Amino acid sequence: MTSSATTRAEKFVVRFPNGMRASVAEAAGLSHRSMNAEIIARLQHSLSNWPTTLPHGEPAIPDGNEEAYLLERFRRLPAGKQQALLALLD
Repeated sequence: MTSSATTRAEKFVVRFPNGMRASVAEAAGLSHRSMNAEIIARLQHSLSNWPTTLPHGEPAIPDGNEEAYLLERFRRLPAGKQQALLALLD
């Protein structure tokens, strides 16, 4: 990429889940690309095949069960985080 192309490129910061950066680095090495080029290639591939490649499975929260799911998640939070969330509701 030329320096003029670099200055025109849009920039976007991405936070990877733990371990994903290492996976991207490994894939980039195997593909003989930079990590940035690997991410761009995979995004382009994904978007060019969208929406036919979307996973078809069970929804994350079964319909009609949303309230019970959220309540259970709330109960698993540490007490301090529960209090902070409840304070937002006041």
